[in-house]
Amino acid sequence: MADLPTTQAARPDEIARPEAGAPPRRSWGEVLRVYLEPPVLRMLLLGFSAGLPLLLVLGTLAFRLREAGVGRATIGYLSWVGLAYAVKWVWAPLVDRVPLPWLTRRLGRRRSWLIASQIVIAAGLIGMAITEPQVALAPLVGCALLVAFASATQDIALDAYRIEAAAADKQAALAAAYQTGYRLAMIWAGAGVLWIAATVGHGATTYLHEAWQAAYLVMAGSMLVGLLTTLLSPEPLPRDLQTARRELHQSVEVFTREGLVFAWPLAALLAGAAGLLGTMLGAALGAAPPLGGVAAFLAAAIGSVGLDKGWGASRPLQIPVPRRAAPTLAWLHVVVYQPFADFIRRYRRQAVLILALIAIYRISDVVMGIMANPFYVDMGYSKETVATVSKFYGLIMTLVGAFVGGALALRFGVMRVLFAGAVLSAASNLLFALLATGGADVTLLILVISADNLSSGIASAAFVAYLSSLTNVAYSATQYALFSSVMLLLPKWLAGFSGVFVDAYGYVAFFVGTSLLGLPVLILVGLAARAQRVPAAQK
Repeated sequence: MADLPTTQAARPDEIARPEAGAPPRRSWGEVLRVYLEPPVLRMLLLGFSAGLPLLLVLGTLAFRLREAGVGRATIGYLSWVGLAYAVKWVWAPLVDRVPLPWLTRRLGRRRSWLIASQIVIAAGLIGMAITEPQVALAPLVGCALLVAFASATQDIALDAYRIEAAAADKQAALAAAYQTGYRLAMIWAGAGVLWIAATVGHGATTYLHEAWQAAYLVMAGSMLVGLLTTLLSPEPLPRDLQTARRELHQSVEVFTREGLVFAWPLAALLAGAAGLLGTMLGAALGAAPPLGGVAAFLAAAIGSVGLDKGWGASRPLQIPVPRRAAPTLAWLHVVVYQPFADFIRRYRRQAVLILALIAIYRISDVVMGIMANPFYVDMGYSKETVATVSKFYGLIMTLVGAFVGGALALRFGVMRVLFAGAVLSAASNLLFALLATGGADVTLLILVISADNLSSGIASAAFVAYLSSLTNVAYSATQYALFSSVMLLLPKWLAGFSGVFVDAYGYVAFFVGTSLLGLPVLILVGLAARAQRVPAAQK
């Protein structure tokens, strides 16, 4: 791009990278006292608000649809509703920079977006409650999409709020509190929904719309936790908006004078990325030419190498920009391009490795999770059993794992815990394969859920802390949205075919396959840890 003004940030060798040197040793008392600080407690409640919608449009909805007689393949495809979380980077710049009328003046930018998204989530859940899937599935899917998009917007604003609300050395504790609140909400949106549906339905084993309607209405009312917490929480210190306006004005002048200037590898990278997304979309629709995906991958790879090597920098391409278009391009440059370019500038060739690790770190859990609830229904477990063992007890184990992961990250560093979490997450899926070979064995279910959720909690706390450490506070919302979107895009897309795979090969092969998906993660974590030790050794 043109040599435009950028937000000031430290040079790559000055960035406080994760694991860049030995982490400071803290006493266990100091570690535990962090969890009693007000910002951490607020994040616990806001994490509840963030975690509530997720299961209601994915796991719990899958249980409801399977009980209503909807096929596994259809349930798998409907999991693509969750892709809203993977493409939230598209509107993350708006959340990061654009004020909402009336609300922002009274609440501040972060809290105004939180309040607006929480209201939309509650409205969407009411729509899901009153819609009967056995009569018309499309309206239910539409309401689920509304909830998913509003929930993704809440995540963008909340991620920025969390990063801006405390110093970098407290991010692991905030991440653990966020994960704890998130998991408590998942208990309520998982076990709570099933308990309510079972109670209203008087233990009926067949689908009863009135029972699920009552359960989803209670969930809509539960969004008051997030609304009240947001209203009572302080707004983080606002950015220097005068600096942002000056930066935008300078960008307009540069675009007007020089036009759009860029090296050809950038065009190749963007074209390749667009081609890969198009290939994924085509595969979802059943019409994806394999050669198109290969060509897109090669273009993206060549573009990445070319940017790192500086190919084409001496003879950049230049496209004149009409004066009327300059303000729009300048806004896109400052709000959209700069956050992504900042990450590439700071990490250079390591950026590809980091993004690859982010893209597949949770792939085992995400792909397996889509079929977990249909699996419980097909195995013959009752709603009460699933609610008690999988949703309530299991997520308590996840909370334990989240606290353990957050404490270990503070004590020993993020990368070591990140590697351990990846090993445990992949291995725990093999236990589901064992569970699938028998009948509805409750004792074995308890053992499997214990191991799986403890592993998930450890991995999640370390991973959220790792993502937070990669952001520049000047672009916190957009960059964190980029990372979390990359984390979900490939796993969510692949998970859409999970129902088709189970129909063809069965649950045992499916669970073994999801465990094997975790093997490349171990390699990437090792490479990322090694790449971070090199700059530390050179200082």
